[in-house]
Amino acid sequence: MPAGEGCVPLATVAGGSIHYETAGEGLPLVLLHGIGSNSRSWRRQLAGLCSDFKVIAWDAPGYGQSSDPAGKPSMRFYADRLRGLLDALDLPRIFLLGHSTGGVVAQEFCRANAGAVEKLILADTSKRGSKSKLEERLRMIRTMTPAQLAAERGPRLLSPSAPESLVREVVSIMSEVRPAGYEFAAIALAESDTQDVLRDLRIPTLLIWGGEDEITPVWDEVPPGARLEVIPKAGHLCYAEQPEKFNDIVRDFLSPLRG
Repeated sequence: MPAGEGCVPLATVAGGSIHYETAGEGLPLVLLHGIGSNSRSWRRQLAGLCSDFKVIAWDAPGYGQSSDPAGKPSMRFYADRLRGLLDALDLPRIFLLGHSTGGVVAQEFCRANAGAVEKLILADTSKRGSKSKLEERLRMIRTMTPAQLAAERGPRLLSPSAPESLVREVVSIMSEVRPAGYEFAAIALAESDTQDVLRDLRIPTLLIWGGEDEITPVWDEVPPGARLEVIPKAGHLCYAEQPEKFNDIVRDFLSPLRG
């Protein structure tokens, strides 16, 4: 059940609880963060889109104030926990936006929940896991503190022109990762393969990319029926680096007259 008024917003799901932030009223837009982030990273979307939508940003299991994951790491695990959150909030149909690893979760959720997503937005995400990236991530999370990991990886998520204040914010949020949650997500991501999902989807789909993303380069091929928007002067965290442009693209796509 969702939390009552004045309480930390927590929803009870199978095997634990999910913390989420929410703002606004209207059609629900659910935001899924990446492997080195949490719901705090979406503050510009919670503030900028709340006049148009009921915006909900979760802490994935093992992140922020959500409980730790358990069992075998997989993207299906996250998709099932997201289903549990939506059931707790009585949201049978949503707009879904996933960034990076959150985008892979979004694709897996669509695979397992036909009809639950009205429109899908994927930002700077992937279609297939990488064993070499897994080795690097496991090495870093096992030999560094979260703060050291954030100082090493955080600045790389932004373009060279990003303001220092944003770099500090990104590093601060990334330093909050919990090693067990990060490792679980890294393994699940490495073993993921959603190449068939977009090919078979029959819902409006938007891809958004930072033009200077060196972490996850833009896909060579845009899936049939999907639309691609590239945001200049933005790295992997395009939604944080160019929030007004990002929000405008999202708002336009989710308009009843578009998509």
